[in-house]
Amino acid sequence: MPSSTPSGRVASLLATANERRQAGNIEQAAKALREASHLEPTNPDVQAALKSIQAGDEGRHAGNLVQSYLTGDGKVTEQQALHSLRPQKLTAAQATSLLDNLLGSTEQVAPIDALLAALINGSSDARSSVAIRIANNATEIYEACFDAGEDAFNAFALVPLDSAAWSTQALQAAAQQDVFRLDIAKLMEPGVTRTDLPMKAIARQLSVAPDAVKSLLDEDAFDAILSSLDIRLAQTLRSQAMLAASKALEVTGEAGEGLFANFIAGKVSKGTNDDLVVAFSAASAMFPLIPVVTARLFMTDGFVQQLVPNLERNSDAAAAGKRKSHKLEQAALELLSAACVDKPCREAVQRYCTHWLKALTEEREGVHQALAALVLAKVEGGTSEDTITTKLSGLAVSGSDASDQATEGLAYTSLQPAVKEQIADNSKLVRGLVKSLSERPSAAFGCLTIFANVSTYRPAQSEEQSKVAQLEAYANQSKLPPADPLDDDTAVTVRCKKLLDADLVQAIAAISRKPTSPAITALVVQVLLSLAKEQKHRPKLVQQGAVKLLLQIRDRLAKSAQPSPGADSTEHSTSHALARLLISVNPAHVFSTSIPVTSAVSALIPLLANDPNATERNLLPSFEALLALTNLASMPDPSPRDMLLRVAWTTIEDQLLLSSNTMIQRASVELVCNLMNSPAGVAKFADGSGKAKNRLHILLALADAEDLATRRAAGGALAILTEWDAAVEAVLERERGVEILLGLCEDVDEGLRHRGLVCVLNVVSAPEKIGMKGVEKVNKEGGKGIVKESLKGVKEPEVLGIGVGVLKKLG
Repeated sequence: MPSSTPSGRVASLLATANERRQAGNIEQAAKALREASHLEPTNPDVQAALKSIQAGDEGRHAGNLVQSYLTGDGKVTEQQALHSLRPQKLTAAQATSLLDNLLGSTEQVAPIDALLAALINGSSDARSSVAIRIANNATEIYEACFDAGEDAFNAFALVPLDSAAWSTQALQAAAQQDVFRLDIAKLMEPGVTRTDLPMKAIARQLSVAPDAVKSLLDEDAFDAILSSLDIRLAQTLRSQAMLAASKALEVTGEAGEGLFANFIAGKVSKGTNDDLVVAFSAASAMFPLIPVVTARLFMTDGFVQQLVPNLERNSDAAAAGKRKSHKLEQAALELLSAACVDKPCREAVQRYCTHWLKALTEEREGVHQALAALVLAKVEGGTSEDTITTKLSGLAVSGSDASDQATEGLAYTSLQPAVKEQIADNSKLVRGLVKSLSERPSAAFGCLTIFANVSTYRPAQSEEQSKVAQLEAYANQSKLPPADPLDDDTAVTVRCKKLLDADLVQAIAAISRKPTSPAITALVVQVLLSLAKEQKHRPKLVQQGAVKLLLQIRDRLAKSAQPSPGADSTEHSTSHALARLLISVNPAHVFSTSIPVTSAVSALIPLLANDPNATERNLLPSFEALLALTNLASMPDPSPRDMLLRVAWTTIEDQLLLSSNTMIQRASVELVCNLMNSPAGVAKFADGSGKAKNRLHILLALADAEDLATRRAAGGALAILTEWDAAVEAVLERERGVEILLGLCEDVDEGLRHRGLVCVLNVVSAPEKIGMKGVEKVNKEGGKGIVKESLKGVKEPEVLGIGVGVLKKLG
């Protein structure tokens, strides 16, 4: 075969290099030519091909490929043309030439959208050339890129914001204004199908460099932006219009609020269905952003009072065979729903619209029925009828366009204990909501709000908080309302189990893998924290991956460059939920090289300290964190103990061991006991320093505490410590040291007697002078009789053996 000889191999490599160049893969072409040059260094064809590439001919080659593609002769595909552009380092002249070819060809029959976008995005020289064109004739290149397609226009729209593409700031600012004017004009141009593209450019401009176009935010600009909030328009346009409107109001302040008010008032005064739909759509969208201004418009004398009669006339017109606007009714319902954020507006809706809304829930179907039920749920608060919840439940899992509104309605009604029970008892509804959470991002917030309401336990009140509540009720001349038994812990735990059985955790994990808003993350954590309260639920939560999920959430929160206002609280709750799960689970079944146990330890340590954001300290997170850390510190892996001793010891020693709360103190001593399995832990008490002796003194005092579990934990720690000579010496130096150890031997608790005997055996078995002194002190305190008495009735051979060992040492 020809390729078996060097010349044949060179010819084959030349052909391969040519094919690679034709495909736009210059790097592979150069590689083939370098191999050919190694085989035949003087081959003129090889050297010419190499020089062609080295001289930048690849840029001209890319131009040829693009030109061939534009003719539509089929010799070059779009992918080949794209490939020729992306890896190239084009010269300024080549970039400009390619831009000219793409924009200037009147005979092109192939689409240029992707090519134009790739060129502008990939070449700084191309962007500079676009900048020059904008400065010379903004309209021409704007229209060309808009006609080319979405990718090309998006790439073009970024150029005015790219400072590197402009020779002066003045030129850049002027270009931003020119393009902004063209964007507004495009929105107002009749027959344009992709108005979401200029709207996206407007929103980006107002987000990145608002000052450059602030002066252009006049009545026409507001009209164009606000009109794009019309519920009849595509969601892609409305979402960009929402962002643009919020930024425009942010930039213009009171002047913008005035323009918004004039826009709404003008549309309403015209009174046509189209104008009213636009006005209601814009008002409902803006209500959360500027509630004061929008509420003032909503409460304009006669507006709410006449709203229902006007809408009923709209329905009567339909009955008479005249044209009816279904969208007008929908827009009005969305406005009423948005208005409920303001108390006076909500009261007005309840007063003037309730009868009509109830009628709609009976007469309508789909979105209108769901919206009417949603508004009723908002205005009636804790008194909404069961029929409303039933309707919302059916619509929420119907899979129709009304599902999102119905889910939002359930989020309101599920604040009522009776509705929480109704939802939890409806397995079809719960599983439908779980499915919606996984499959419909638009429903995520509503679904999670429902699950949070259903699963949240009643907050425990301290004695002081109870007294304050009673005083407030007395001051208001009222009685404290009785606690609803449906929100008692037992009832909530039953509801939580039903959520767990519906595979809620898997759905939560699925949604948490994607980028989510801070509000979604906070709800996810709140639900997991509630589900983890019941000990019986924890194994299933761990099995379904809740530990890994919580660690991922906390890591994401900790690394966030711009934490949200509630991020600290969410992070605290995340660690608390993690603590609950790790209290009793076997750590070996959870942690591995991919999920190191130290990640959990570092997440739990902050719970040990006071929460700086809390007005009153809640000791429960600290207590449960201590229990979880005690469990982790029992692992054969020394890393949890080492991290705790290195990072958290000061907090444990200063704040927790001496806590006035018995439960906190007990849990702290139990943790310290497990830390004694580390040499560094023993050294804290037995390195001979003054601090170590003081710590041992505290531990001895805790071994004499009233609480049995605290004595047991302290006794266990002392049993380990007294294996060390320095610790025995420190015990002997304490006035009541030996007395306390013998007191453990006298305890009614068999486990504590066992610990005490181990401690005494260690003391009398210490080497040389220390052991002799130990025997002397134990005998002086009547140790022989105490030990003999403690062994009466003992059947455990191990304990008997320890006691006999002590007696032998005492002589």
